[in-house]
Formats: sequence, C-alpha cells, structure tokens
Amino acid sequence: MPFQYYENQKAWRDISAFLPEGYRIDETKQGTVPEEYFISWRNFQIHIDRYPNRGAPAKVIMLHGVGGNGRLLAFAGVPLASKGYELICPDLPGYGLSIVDKRKVLYTDWADLVCHLVHTELKRDNRPVFLFGLSAGGMLAYQVATKCSSIKGIIATNLLDQRIQDVRDHSAGNIIISRLGIAGLNLLSGINGEALLPMKALANLKAIVNNEALMKIMLKDPSSSGTKVPVNFVRSLIGYEPEIEPENFKIPVLLVHPEVDNWTPVKISKIFFDRIGSEKSLVMLQNAGHFPIEQPGLDQLRDSVTAFLENHCLH
Repeated sequence: MPFQYYENQKAWRDISAFLPEGYRIDETKQGTVPEEYFISWRNFQIHIDRYPNRGAPAKVIMLHGVGGNGRLLAFAGVPLASKGYELICPDLPGYGLSIVDKRKVLYTDWADLVCHLVHTELKRDNRPVFLFGLSAGGMLAYQVATKCSSIKGIIATNLLDQRIQDVRDHSAGNIIISRLGIAGLNLLSGINGEALLPMKALANLKAIVNNEALMKIMLKDPSSSGTKVPVNFVRSLIGYEPEIEPENFKIPVLLVHPEVDNWTPVKISKIFFDRIGSEKSLVMLQNAGHFPIEQPGLDQLRDSVTAFLENHCLH
C-alpha cells in the first residue's frame, strides 16, 4: 500500500477550520506546517508529523486518543512550536495514515511504540523528552512514563484509568457496553478477537467535542473518530496494567483538564490524579470541551504547558 500524506487529505483541514487563528496549520506561515514521514516499526508503517527545531530546549511527543490522530494535535502543537519546542506527533496504530493490519492491533502496541519513540529521541540527542496526551492519550502518557523513567514530565488533558468501572461507564458508548466489561470482551475475543468494531459504537464519541458541526465531521472521518478497532484492542486497553501505580510515581504531572468536558468530566480524571504521589498540578481549561477548541481554554492550555516545560527542562 502506497504512503499517503495529510497534505492530500481533506478531513483534517475541515476540522482545523474550527480552530482559532494561531492554533492551526497555515501553509503561509513558517513553523506551523509539520514535516511528514514514516518509520518502519514491527509490521507497521507509522506516520509521524514533526515540528522540527534543532535549537529547542526540549522535545514533546504528543499522543492522541481513541477519537483522533497525530495531525489533529496541531491545536496544541502549533502554539508550542511557536514557543520554540520540537514536537513529534505519531499516528498510533489503527489511526491516521499509519499503515497497519487493523485486525492485529493491540493497545500494548501503542505503549510499546511510544517507548520506542522515546528511546529514539533520547539517542538522537540529549535534550529532555516530555509526553503530552489528549483524552486516552493522557493515560497512555502515564503508562509509558512508568516504563521510561527518563521522561522529564507528562502533560495530560485526561487521566482515565479504564480498570475502574466508573471510568468505563463514562467512556463507553452506553451502559450496556460498559457493563459487559472484561468478561464480555473475553467472550467476544474467544469468538473472534480480530473482529473490527466502530469506535464510535464502543465509546461516547458524540461527546468528543462541544460543537455539533465539528462532531459530525470527526465521526465521519475514518482516520480519527470514524475508525474501527478490533475487539482485542479494546480488551487490552481496559486491562492494561501500568508498571508503577500512581502512589509510587516519581515524574512531574500537569493535568490540563477541559472545564466543560461532556464526555469525561474532571471528577473521573481525579480518581487517578488524586492518587499520584509525584509533583503534580491541575489547571482547568475554561469553556473548553473534551477536544478543547474553545477560548480562553486554548490560551490557558498553551500558557500552562509552556510554563510546565520551562520549569522542568533543566531539572
């Protein structure tokens, strides 16, 4: 299958149009357009958006969730690039333009891939590496950091521990799916664990953004919220065990949680966040939804993340 690139894709441009100026990719403005390339990893070809800056004091690997892709992280990537940071935004397996056999993808592939990217960046040079996670990418950032102690800090918009029933109840598309839980997924896996299911049927993706027109675009986009995932992916996501529980975690954490998150409200993230034993802080993004495109939340996201990076770059 030939490589495809976002420069030839329409969906992300339609989504980007909902972002304020200064938070979207603009081909007329230097520094806002990422480089696109692929890396071979395992049996996958992983697409990466990179905002390069050899003089940056730090690098941030940015992780999307189950309704996005690396290109849609431009809302945070563009302003951070303008602040002088280097960003790496992969399309995690099963999403975006990465070339994979979707039936074979597991959540463990996500964690292993991000660890690979961390080690690759640390070998490239000695600049510190941070992780930024949107939605389910927030918990992924934490899980990876428990495997990679060299991470300097993690930033998350949500921290959703899917091992907890209350978290699953909010995340799932409906209460029936939620209550099926591990037992139901184990049963489905035994029948056909590679069966592909629409992510929008499994998760409450109608609440991914607080703009109905944008929500409809995202749900139709097969590279983001409109994708399908195998039963085994969901099973491995829910059952994933971090190597370190939060009480023993040592890496600084910034939770930048949307104030008007109609999918997973802050109380759901705080179940996990309140247990974290390391240095941590919480910033509420005013007027912002789960996919935080609203002001003043976007400015607060940019400023708080920039301050966090500046504070921990040299520590």
